[in-house]
Order: sequence, then C-alpha cells, then structure tokens
Amino acid sequence: MRVALTVAALAAVIVPFAADAPSGRADAALDARRALGSYAAMQTYLFDARTGRYREVVGGPAAAHAWPFSQALTAMIQVARLHSARAVAAVPARLRTLERLFRTGAAYAAWPGGDVYFDDDEWIAGALLDWRELRGDVQAQRRAAAVFALVAREWDGVAQHPCAGGIYWTVASGNRDRNTVTTANAALLALRLYGVTHAAAYLNWSRRLLAWLDTCMLGDNGLYRDHIALDGTVDATYWSYNQGLVIGALVELYSATGDPSVLARAEALADGALSYFGPRWSAVEPPEFAAIFFRQLLGLAAVDGRADYVAAAEGYGARAWSNARDPRTGLFAFGGSTRLLDQAALVQLYAALAQQRVTTGS
Repeated sequence: MRVALTVAALAAVIVPFAADAPSGRADAALDARRALGSYAAMQTYLFDARTGRYREVVGGPAAAHAWPFSQALTAMIQVARLHSARAVAAVPARLRTLERLFRTGAAYAAWPGGDVYFDDDEWIAGALLDWRELRGDVQAQRRAAAVFALVAREWDGVAQHPCAGGIYWTVASGNRDRNTVTTANAALLALRLYGVTHAAAYLNWSRRLLAWLDTCMLGDNGLYRDHIALDGTVDATYWSYNQGLVIGALVELYSATGDPSVLARAEALADGALSYFGPRWSAVEPPEFAAIFFRQLLGLAAVDGRADYVAAAEGYGARAWSNARDPRTGLFAFGGSTRLLDQAALVQLYAALAQQRVTTGS
C-alpha cells in the first residue's frame, strides 16, 4: 500500500502527457508512469530517510558505495525532468550527502574513507552536469569541471608503456589498468563541458581521449574492449556500457563540430553493438550497463531520428517490466535480491524513454 500511494502521488505530476495525446505522447505517459513507479519503489525499499543513504540491496545496511549511489542520484535527476516536484526537492539533500560521505579533496572516494576509482568520479560528474542542465546550478558545473581536471591528470603520459595513454581506473595499490570506461566517460564529460563553456581545451581533450580508444581498445569487430594493463595485456571483454559511452561522446562531438563522419561512426558502433548484445541482454549483461547503453542510444536517436534505436530501448524496458519486476512491490530483480543498481537502471531507462517520446513524438 505504501508503494501504491507513493506512485499515485508522483503520477499526479505528469501534466504534459494527456490521455488523448497522439501515439508518441501516449507512450511517453506510459514510460513516465513506469519511471515514477519504479522510482517510488527505489525510495521506499532502498533509501534510508534517517541517514540519507541508500542500501545496495533490499534489506541490507544503508551503506551504498559511490557507484550505486551515483546511479540512484542520476535516476532521481532523470525523474525530476519528468516534472516530479518531490524528486526536484530531494536532489539537493542527496548532493549534500554525496559531499559529506564521499568527497575527499577534489575527488570522491568509492566509499567513505576509501580508495578513489575514477569511473565513480565520472559518474558523479555526469550527474552533476545533469543537475546543472535541469536547474542551472553553477556550483554543480564547477564540481564537474574539477572532477574532469582530476581525471585528466590521470592520463598515462609514460611513453614507454604499451599503448601509452588512456585514463587509469584507480589509485588503489596494485592496479594500473587503463580502462575504456574511464577514458570514454572522460571524453563524454569533456564534450559536455565544452558544450556549456566552449573552452577549446575540452574539445582537444575529447579528441585525444577518443583517438586513444580507437588505437588501443577497438576490437576487430568494431566494438571497444574493456581495459589494458601496464604489461600490455588486454581484457577483450565487450561490455555494453563501454560502447554506450563512446556513442554518447561521438554524439556530443557531432553536436560540437557538425562533422557527418562522426555521426556515421556513432551509428556504426550502435548497429554493431545492437547486433552483438542482442542475445546477451538477459543472460549476461548487467542491467546497469544496459541502461547506460540505451540512454546513450536514445541520445543518438534524438539526433539521427532512427526509430529502430528507440524500439530497441523500449523492447529492453518492456521485457524487464514483464519478466523482472515484482508488481506487488515495484522492484526489479535479475537473478536474486533487488540491487540499488538494478532499480536505478530501470528508472533511468523509463525516464529517458519518456523524454525521448515527448521530444521527438516517436
């Protein structure tokens, strides 16, 4: 009953999506209801109001690390885009919790007092830029810019290293891997910052980062591998979120330059990724990776008008709603207890679909 009441209260704010709207906007209303209901379940079962912290799994302690916390924050901001006054009002408190728990100098630690993992910092910076876009928060932009400056200092500048370049994954001892996730996300951040500042340094950094990925992480199948160690050993695993981040960076680069070859590269990567991951979504690919991929794919569809990209994202969301969701609680579970990462991923996806359909009428 608690979830149902919360969902009803949140759904009441979906003013723009009229019941008699054309097909695309009616579908947007469905996606928005799914986003709001899934968000309500996330807040009910995974958020601890007393501490302001999240649980990583339902029933667990309220001690989520920075990565799942960042995804819950991103989900909240995406719901705020759907005119949810509750979500808008809640974001500043979550930002204060973020600073209080995870901030360490210019960086954010993976857990309070823990090591710094630069992909965590990049996810957080992305959420900060989302908030800046929605509410004009200049301080959020400054923090995101500070994170990018920190990450840029982690560029491997030792020419003697195999495939010199790339962004290191962590400062934790014993790991000097340079990862696609840290490098591609850095490129995406640089381009988003370029979009609001028009500072040429950001555009130059993005080209440098993307060039390294093409040189060192691109596989023969046209997809990006996971990481390379300092001894030159490459982990050739293909993950959907890595492909999504490169797609997102290319879309931003196209927006900045108008170069049609950049858009063609993004489409070729998207087509190859959809073909490769088609049979893997339910069996192998974590939902948090899939949601990141599909959000970036929707960003590409908003530029090139490819309805098949929207259909692919909608198909994943529809299958998750039918097969992985408990209708009693509104929680998603993919082979075990509901994780915060699971729930936040689906909130993000449905919110992105709702916004896509309103923007394009698809």
